[in-house]
Amino acid sequence: MSIDWLRDLERDIMYGKDFYATPAMGRNQWVISQDKDSLHSIAERTAAHKKIPVDIVRLVLPSEAVSGETFLVPVRIGAQGARGEVQIEWVTVETREASELMRDLRFGESPYFGMQKEETIVPKDAPGF
Repeated sequence: MSIDWLRDLERDIMYGKDFYATPAMGRNQWVISQDKDSLHSIAERTAAHKKIPVDIVRLVLPSEAVSGETFLVPVRIGAQGARGEVQIEWVTVETREASELMRDLRFGESPYFGMQKEETIVPKDAPGF
């Protein structure tokens, strides 16, 4: 189940593994990876498609997030897809309190993550950026 994947991700971050995320082209879709460099092409495509700058962030536990950082919150956790892929819809929110209220609780308390910006990918042909 996707909730198990989320809990494994939380545990891995708790034990010191680094995970990075960037928005995908689909609405409320994010790509998460341990390899930050692998996210560059996804971030570039998303920035070009949406014609806005896109961030690559490092995921941290909510307790490690500092003031001014946002949170990545799973608002809809689905069953795994046909090929075993995780089905999660995400939103970004600005406070821990909002994160607690918005997360999907159908499978128990689902983890959410603080986001620390690592870099910003700017669309190549966007004027003014």
